[in-house]
Amino acid sequence: MSALWKVTALAGGVMLALAACGTGGSPTGNAASTAKLVSGATFTYSTSTSLGSLDPYQTTLNDTFVFDSFLYGTLIVLDANGNVQAQLAEKWSAEGTKKATFTLRAGVTCSDGSRLQASDVAAVMNYLAKPASRSPLLGQLVQPGTTATADDATRTVTITSGKPDPFLVESLGSTPIVCKAALENPKLRAEGKAGSGAYKISEIAQGDHYTAELRTDYAWGPGDWKSNGAGVPAKVTARVVSSPTTAANLLLSGELNSARLSGIEQVRVAARKLPSVNTQLPAELLFNQAAGRPAADLAVRTAIVQALDLAKIGKVLSGDKGEPLRQILQGGVPNYCPGNTVQGNLPATDVAAAKAALDKAGWTVGADGIRAKNGRQLAFVMIYKFTSGQPTAAAELIQEQLTAIGVKVTPKVVDGPAAGNALGTDNWDLLMANLQVNNPYAFVPSFSGAAFPDGGTNFGSARNAEYDQLTAKAAAMPGKTGCELWNQAEAALVRNVDIVPFYALDTPIFGNRATFTIARFAWSIQMTAN
Repeated sequence: MSALWKVTALAGGVMLALAACGTGGSPTGNAASTAKLVSGATFTYSTSTSLGSLDPYQTTLNDTFVFDSFLYGTLIVLDANGNVQAQLAEKWSAEGTKKATFTLRAGVTCSDGSRLQASDVAAVMNYLAKPASRSPLLGQLVQPGTTATADDATRTVTITSGKPDPFLVESLGSTPIVCKAALENPKLRAEGKAGSGAYKISEIAQGDHYTAELRTDYAWGPGDWKSNGAGVPAKVTARVVSSPTTAANLLLSGELNSARLSGIEQVRVAARKLPSVNTQLPAELLFNQAAGRPAADLAVRTAIVQALDLAKIGKVLSGDKGEPLRQILQGGVPNYCPGNTVQGNLPATDVAAAKAALDKAGWTVGADGIRAKNGRQLAFVMIYKFTSGQPTAAAELIQEQLTAIGVKVTPKVVDGPAAGNALGTDNWDLLMANLQVNNPYAFVPSFSGAAFPDGGTNFGSARNAEYDQLTAKAAAMPGKTGCELWNQAEAALVRNVDIVPFYALDTPIFGNRATFTIARFAWSIQMTAN
């Protein structure tokens, strides 16, 4: 997949930065590489939430972004090791961290039959670079102030980034490309039309399923991918299945070809020895630090974390299938800057210290056992939605542990669109989320700058001067040369309790009559006879 990450799973999918998905690699289990490949079949996979609008420039849902990868191509794709491969572009180059050039392949066409021109790609970049686009991609893949020019005769697009981007080719090249009609008409984008991808939308039943059919004339996939290749699915369907148990049952019956599972459902399906791809989903807690919110106070955020037994919560959430997180980047594909940014930076469990800190901050325990200050209760609405694991049990445990120190917590399970709406309108206090990232630069707008209500993507209204300083320095260093600074910056977020990374859930993606990898997911699917 691309270098774009989002809040997935627990929060239901508010996009923040880089979408990648877990450890990449080939399927394990019954080696499907020896199975007979089947052409003309439909690949059906489960999604935990309605996909809503399919507009790749406005969606905040990871599940929608995954489905969009079938509809909208990108200039390049990344393999599991971070190597750049051709897709819509056949050549690319970068001059430092601000200027990149891409040359389109000859004859690229769109799902509406139009020709994709270099000027169309330039128009996409110029559109996304303007604050008026209000796109979550702004500041993540395309920097504010970016400008693009094109030469249609040579099929060349030249892009000058508005800010230095150490992963310039990877970021710009991973931007979904819509065709001219869709750029001019947002309604077409919302319906998944006028795309540059290998599939075109054929059916939408909101809240139930979404189907795209193969463009048999498509010749611009990465590597040796061909639309008439053995095993390439003729259709792809994202089926909304909110219950992990139901998803497991449908997978075992063959009604689903793919599902991500954890906990008891993972164990049940693994016993059948279906092919699987190993992935990890990082689980985090995040606070709304907007003015007037209790969590705007570092002392309150610290006390909340000290009151929680995060290891126990993680075990409950994962069904004891995982491990404490080492860094936010853990599980990203590829992980550009591996390291340990959590250990020693996250406040340790200390219930007595938590109570003392809240006392000192003026939050006193009332007759009902709930703390209050200036007539206002210390109360949090905690939103969550997770595609796997035991989120309700984990939410109830968090509620129990915080009630013990006088904090009122109201867990609220939400679907993807509701989570996006809550964060976009600043209507939340505490978020149990699953943020995945591999490119640390794309992470920056989520923890600095303007908040969602003010047109930015800093969804928690975080203010961290150390993080801002370190990321500014790291951004001027190309590629992995800045990894030490990127990891220092991430550690600064953890120390300031701007994000609480606490557990990595083992969540393999199982296949039935299909194989695939995480990297280049849309291009890797092969349907099999068994």
